[in-house]
Amino acid sequence: MKRVMIFGKNNIAIECTKVLLKKDGVQVVGCCPNNNDKGEDGWQKSFMRFCDEKKIAIFRFKDIRSNDSLNFLKKMDLDFIFSFQYDQIIGQEVIDVFGKGAVNLHFSPLPKYRGVSPIAWALINGEDSYGVTIHYIDPGIDTGDIIAQTNFKIDSVKNARELYSKCESSGIELFKNTIDKLLNDSNERAPQLNIKAMYYPKGSIDFNKCEIDFNKSTYMLNNWIRAFIFPPFQYPVFKHEGRLKKVVRAYPVYNKNKFEKSGSLITINNKKFMFSTNDSYIELEVD
Repeated sequence: MKRVMIFGKNNIAIECTKVLLKKDGVQVVGCCPNNNDKGEDGWQKSFMRFCDEKKIAIFRFKDIRSNDSLNFLKKMDLDFIFSFQYDQIIGQEVIDVFGKGAVNLHFSPLPKYRGVSPIAWALINGEDSYGVTIHYIDPGIDTGDIIAQTNFKIDSVKNARELYSKCESSGIELFKNTIDKLLNDSNERAPQLNIKAMYYPKGSIDFNKCEIDFNKSTYMLNNWIRAFIFPPFQYPVFKHEGRLKKVVRAYPVYNKNKFEKSGSLITINNKKFMFSTNDSYIELEVD
C-alpha cells in the first residue's frame, strides 16, 4: 500500500486527487491545501472544501520546512507527496522524508519557463507551442528530473486564461497516463537540459501595471495583451475620453501604417478600437 499526501490548490489538485482515490494500493492519508484556501469555491474549486467533503484529513503547515513540520511528516510514513501549485518551497530536508520522492506538476514545458508566471511569459515571448511537465522536486526551482511531459500548439490561444485551462486539462490527462508507472517504480527519469532553461522569478511581471504602451510592434503588443487578459480578474486597459477601457481581445492588423504616432486612435466600430503601433495597427475589443 502506497501512502500519499497531496499538496496544492484549485481544480488541478482536486482532479488529480480523484485519480489517486480510485487507485488500488493507494492510501490518500491527507491533503495540505495552500494556506490562503478558505474553503470557498471561486473561479476555481476549493481544494480544502473538496477534501473536507471527501473526509480526507486536512493538514496545514505555516512553514513546511520547520522542525515541527518535518517531525510531523516523518511520523506519517509517506511514500509520495504530490504537489499541484503548492505555494511553499519544498527543500531537500522535506524531500528526504518521503520514501519514493516528492513529485510536482508544473504548467510549462520544462526546462523552459521555470519559476513564476510561466503562462504569461510564454505568451509575451510569442511561443507557438507550450506544455506541462511532471517532475521530481529537488532543492532548485522547477529543476528536478522530468518524469513525463506533453506539448501542444498555442498559436491560436486568445488569452492567458484560455492557456491556463489548456494546461489544466492537459495536466490532468498527463497525470492519469503517468501515475501507474510512478506507483510501480517503472517511470522514466530524465535530467533537465540546463542549456535550454528559462527562469522567471517572483516579481518579474507586475500585473498591476496593465495600461497598454502602444510604442511596440503589433506582434509584440498583441503578445503582451494576450498575456494580461485573464478574465474575470485581469485585463489590459487604455484611456479614452478620460476613462479606462478594459480590453477583452486583441486583433493584430499587420498592414504597414501611415507613420501615425504610436497609440493614435484610427477608428471606432462599436466596441472595437483601432490604434496605430510603431509599425502597423491593432484592433482592441473592449468590455
